[in-house]
Amino acid sequence: MKRLFFALALVIGFLPVPAQAAGCDGVTVVVDFRGLGGGVRQGCAPGSPASGVAALSAAGFGYTFASRQPGFVCRINEKPGTDTDKCVTTSPASAYWSYWHAPAGGAWSYSNSGAASHVPARGTAEGWAFGAGEQPGMAPPAAPAPQQPAPQPPQVPAPVNPPAGQPQPTTTTPPVPSSSSVTTSSEPSSTAVTTTTSGSEAVEIKAESAPPEEKASPGWWWTAIGVLLIAALVVAGLLVARRRRGGAENE
Repeated sequence: MKRLFFALALVIGFLPVPAQAAGCDGVTVVVDFRGLGGGVRQGCAPGSPASGVAALSAAGFGYTFASRQPGFVCRINEKPGTDTDKCVTTSPASAYWSYWHAPAGGAWSYSNSGAASHVPARGTAEGWAFGAGEQPGMAPPAAPAPQQPAPQPPQVPAPVNPPAGQPQPTTTTPPVPSSSSVTTSSEPSSTAVTTTTSGSEAVEIKAESAPPEEKASPGWWWTAIGVLLIAALVVAGLLVARRRRGGAENE
């Protein structure tokens, strides 16, 4: 039973790690230490590194070249140790650091060039795995999701103008009635005043108006003229009678 659990642990340990979310503004670097008893680590080399080893260093991993094979990476983060690899010449094909490339969201491909001469493109992934040439146990990061366009502001419809030659539409406001109206005639009349209260109820108040002044009658003129005529006739009669008396006395 113990051997079965040990075998399952080994199988699970060599299963690929699920792909990590893309969040590196540069080159993603994946280093697989499982062949040395470790795990899989991931780093980010910002920008556009000048080479594969520059990306490895910028992502936080140290490396060592073989003393007689410049450009050949024999150790990463001081692994394997000197008891496994003296790091003088190239490492054996059964235990060395294999070098891989991958586009974002793609698959690993074995590198045909050395890490000192390869120039990784921005947005791609670099992979290292210790062993007999197995690819890294972590899939390349997924490609970034496309950015959604910003929502457009709502369009306001343009005002519709009438065709040329037609009058512009006008708005007629009815006249506001006055608060009171007064009617004057020859006969006494009343004035109706409507008052609007805050409760929107109309109260009608009637006020009696003063009666119109009577005009002076022209009848007294005729009376005065008659009196004057009578007086003139009396005076004339008296004068005629006096003359007659005077003539009689002279005879």
